[in-house]
Amino acid sequence: FTIEMAGYIAPSFWKSKWTALSESAFQMDECNETKYPTYQSSNVHKPFKTAQETKKQICYHTVYVHNGMGHDLYNGTFEKPMKTIPAALTFTRTLRAVYGNDLTLCIIIREGIYYLGATSTTTSSELGAIALTSDDNNLVIENYQNERVVLSGGILLQLKWSVHAKTVNNNVIMKAQIPSDVKLDQFNELYIDGKRAIVAKYPNGDPSTQGLYAKDPGFTFNVEKWLPPISNPSIEIHMLEPYRNGTVFTNYQLGIGGGASIFNPPANFWSTASPPAGNNYVVPRGFTVKNDALPHIRNWSEPTSGCVHTFHSGYWGGWIFEIASINSTENTIMFGQGGFQEARGSDSGGAFYIANIFEELDSPNEWFLDKETRTIYFMPNQTMPEVFVASQISCLISMSGGSIENSVNNIAIQGLVLTETSHTYMKDFMVPSGGDWSVHRGGTIYLTNTKQISITHNLFTQLGSNGIALIDYNYLTSITLNEFVWLADSAIILVGSTNGIDGFSVASQPANILIQSNLIHETGIYVKQSSPVLIAVSRNISVIGNLMFNIPRAAININDGFYGNHTLSWNVMFNTVRETSDHGAINTWDRQPYLSDAVQSGLPSLWQHGSYIHHNTIFNNYNALWPIDHDDGSCFYEDSYNFLMYGGKKNYLGHSKKDHHQIYVYSDAGTDDFGSNTCLDYYAPRRGYSGWNEVYIE
Repeated sequence: FTIEMAGYIAPSFWKSKWTALSESAFQMDECNETKYPTYQSSNVHKPFKTAQETKKQICYHTVYVHNGMGHDLYNGTFEKPMKTIPAALTFTRTLRAVYGNDLTLCIIIREGIYYLGATSTTTSSELGAIALTSDDNNLVIENYQNERVVLSGGILLQLKWSVHAKTVNNNVIMKAQIPSDVKLDQFNELYIDGKRAIVAKYPNGDPSTQGLYAKDPGFTFNVEKWLPPISNPSIEIHMLEPYRNGTVFTNYQLGIGGGASIFNPPANFWSTASPPAGNNYVVPRGFTVKNDALPHIRNWSEPTSGCVHTFHSGYWGGWIFEIASINSTENTIMFGQGGFQEARGSDSGGAFYIANIFEELDSPNEWFLDKETRTIYFMPNQTMPEVFVASQISCLISMSGGSIENSVNNIAIQGLVLTETSHTYMKDFMVPSGGDWSVHRGGTIYLTNTKQISITHNLFTQLGSNGIALIDYNYLTSITLNEFVWLADSAIILVGSTNGIDGFSVASQPANILIQSNLIHETGIYVKQSSPVLIAVSRNISVIGNLMFNIPRAAININDGFYGNHTLSWNVMFNTVRETSDHGAINTWDRQPYLSDAVQSGLPSLWQHGSYIHHNTIFNNYNALWPIDHDDGSCFYEDSYNFLMYGGKKNYLGHSKKDHHQIYVYSDAGTDDFGSNTCLDYYAPRRGYSGWNEVYIE
């Protein structure tokens, strides 16, 4: 049924692909029964419609780009195309003096690979190699007809390889000098023949395909003890008024500085002495592993080049730390910078692996970069690959208005392949609200202060950061008919901001956003507290008709109760929560109160508008405990007409929800006391605080 629904919601030109991917994800080829046939649409009218095909923009003037036949001194005609996209963008700005700002100009890109990382001077994940401002309103950037246009965040490496050493397993480690034009500080991902290579690690295993869900996960559990954190109290802010009655989470609170200083800005909901439903944010200082758990540790020549990828103790997310020092005699590793890739914190962790240590380069497709000598080492799998690309930038396209009033308007990005960017998991993270998340506010496409932006028919693949980041004010953005696959972090993040508790007098939030008919899978390769869609401090978000699977945590996460009026409908989700725990395919929180005018226009209130979750198909497998997880304080949701397989619905410390016309199939699949073992679970209701105004209808 789930496979049928995946085909049902698929855009017509992707139906066979969506069905085939769904069959593969469910490993249908290992079943004894006949595989589900490729979905065939019926002639029966159905209420759901996939995203409309983008209407062809009428280009008043077109500038063509061709990196093979073009030259930046040409005039940009089809016969005389320009060579680079930044030069074409500069040319369109000069044309504005002739045509004005109200006419639509188009940059049409011919087929080829455009290595934007080779010439870009920016290293920010909020400023793209193609940086659009309000001077670029009414612009289309797209591929020519059906030609494949690839925008790479890397630089093509011209390398002369020689043998460095032969291993006891008859493998060969090759080495080469990195050219001087490669920025080593941004070279943290190597892409070989279009795929992410494996930085030298222990235990062996490809993080892209061998997570905790795999038979051979590429992680080890052999920690002897975690070294406790050092107390570093934050300055606490507790607002007594306004006060939200009838809930466990009554007051606005925040911790500033102290332990929260690792975030930027240095603030965290969890950095108070006793946050409701949690503990003060801390992370361990390091760990001691069991004997022989790291068999090569005594041979590590430069341990501080390495980092530790580990899970939170409750498997609510993960951390990444730089290695500050080691004591190989005692098998102890001390952590340096890091631990900010989720917001809850803990004094201990879980499974881990070590990465970026030269002496761990012992498996095919692993690599290591010695920055001191500008030498790259690589172990091929019998034959040497042909194309090596070094990541150089993390943001390919940015759209940034100077202010809400001076926003970027009416831009269309379509038909492109965006790939091969630098990872950002050691860059700044911030805590957007009262959910469990911290987030890096950057992305492959970055938007802030925009109106009416369309991002459609693109492929986001092999990326080191988030796919699309909508930060603060963005209005009427449309994200449709894209595919996101092999991403280090989340696919789409929507992150707004407030002035403390005040979200009423500021409009710095994404609003009226449509995310429809996208295919999202294989995300969260490095950052485990990640999702295909994150909604934080945002208004009126619609997530409709998307196919999402093979992800470490939730498919859709609503991090707070700010404003509301969200719609999650007609989505198909499965293979979620593959590497974490205590979660569902759809997860919501509402711990931090905010003022907004969601209830009545022009009138501030701490309550939000209702949100709607309907007509979704959710297969509750792997570690997902509930298909719909209304966690701490969630309220004002109407859940209806969902098909929920192998699980029920959780309600915890919230109120004012309605559940009707749901189909629960094998909701008692869970066997323990915690998780899905009934259709509806209401955990720990407290008179006067939670569990009131809940309506359940057949």
